[in-house]
Amino acid sequence: MKNNNLTAIYVRLSKEDINSGEGESESIQNQRSMLLDYAASKQWSVYEIYCDEDHSGAYAGRENTRPAFKRMIEDAKNGKFSIILCKSQSRFSRNMEVIEQYLHGRFIEWGIRFVSLIDNADTEVKGNKKARQINSLINEWYLEDLSENIKAVFHDKMKRGEFLAPFPPYGYSKDPCNKNHLVVNPNTAPVVKQIFEWHSEGYGAAIISRMLNDRGIPNPRKQQEKDGLRKTYYYSPDENGAWSATSVSDILHNQVYCGDVVQHVREKVSYKSRMTRKVDLEDRIIIRDMHEPIIDRSMFEAAQKRMERLRKAGGTGKVHILSGKVFCHYCGKAMQKNHSKGTNGDIQYLRCREKYNYSSKDKCPTPNIRIDRILEALQTELIYKLMDIVIYEMDDDTLTRALLKNTEDTYLKTAELNGLNKEKSALEKRLEHLYDDRLNEIISPEQYISYNKKYDQRLSDIKVRISSVKKELENNRRDAYENIKESVKKLLDTRCIDRELIEGLIDRIEFGEFDPETNRPVLKIFWAWE
Repeated sequence: MKNNNLTAIYVRLSKEDINSGEGESESIQNQRSMLLDYAASKQWSVYEIYCDEDHSGAYAGRENTRPAFKRMIEDAKNGKFSIILCKSQSRFSRNMEVIEQYLHGRFIEWGIRFVSLIDNADTEVKGNKKARQINSLINEWYLEDLSENIKAVFHDKMKRGEFLAPFPPYGYSKDPCNKNHLVVNPNTAPVVKQIFEWHSEGYGAAIISRMLNDRGIPNPRKQQEKDGLRKTYYYSPDENGAWSATSVSDILHNQVYCGDVVQHVREKVSYKSRMTRKVDLEDRIIIRDMHEPIIDRSMFEAAQKRMERLRKAGGTGKVHILSGKVFCHYCGKAMQKNHSKGTNGDIQYLRCREKYNYSSKDKCPTPNIRIDRILEALQTELIYKLMDIVIYEMDDDTLTRALLKNTEDTYLKTAELNGLNKEKSALEKRLEHLYDDRLNEIISPEQYISYNKKYDQRLSDIKVRISSVKKELENNRRDAYENIKESVKKLLDTRCIDRELIEGLIDRIEFGEFDPETNRPVLKIFWAWE
């Protein structure tokens, strides 16, 4: 028989609490001591104390990344205790969706009582549910305000040229006297210089990566492990880690090596999400001459010009038609364009990006393929697919999805709209019951006035934003619809494939072999609308 007094104590402290100035009052020791005293006063037996330190309670769907939380939930599901005790509801989670999922859903199914001391949440007390929901909403508002305040502080530091990333760039170390200042690392800076010098001599990123591997130079991740900067290890002690063309290219593109601090390159979509998006170049924070350069500025700028020329196809100033769309079937790496001299002139072909970076036994078996051959095969596939759509499936949703799936702006706006609609529904329900809570004396008159004002203001803001996002999505949809109709018409009329058509209709193409009977390339095409 289940012991109704057997209690799990959960304590948590995250960086968001420390940054808010609550670190001392919310310390693990403080929480543990308070909860043990309370359990003893109630004569509850403690099954286990579950502790998560430096784990956020902000993200829905991310709760199970907290190791102790994950283990506690599994033990609750298996009936190992009857009560979960926290200092406050926010220690369990600051996210409304998580509170609803567990406190008002699964815990009821599993026979688990949730109790928190500071905010008097208790799932055994009838009429306490509304107060818990109000608490969760206030916690979200607090987290939103905290996020904006922290962001403002970080932006101010960035504008002063302080380096805020957790790891220094390869070639630098953090100044032991000032963690926000970079100093040249004498062990790795010569490698950076060598990379730029090789590039100035005409060597490309792939060849440079092979040269580094041949010399047994540890790659940037392995170097961080050797320097004790990483808590987890990818490589065994006797491994150096392989340099790739991508890691070399990242160094060649990094403006930090001529003495500048470049930050705010990516930003979070929302304080409730870990998804990030690239920041436009003009909105990035670049402060020049903040630390000792490893290379001079003229060498860096010359490298950028060389890479820009190499990035263009055939000197036309345009990205080549299949750029970023064709991937190796075996290793998943993007295939890159190369060219060679043939009897009929210059021949352009694609090869696996990593094919020649490793020893023979580790090479991908994917053969090189001429671009004209892959376009020929792709044209046939496109015509058959689009004719099927035109004849059998040509509806607004199908056509719209074909372009919208690849549009980051539309994806982010759709995610935002879904979140806004959920919050709007939750607020409308709470407004409906707020007056009843006041009549039943669940909340005080002052609380009623305060909550009602906040709910109304937030609901008004949400409705305005929903209307705006819907208009933006409709404009995107209308443009996408017209573009894809034009693409279908152009392909069927001219039998001609261009970059715009590929961008709109295809997510990615995987190539790994030729058909042994027909000698045609075997392509696995991921269509944008599927």
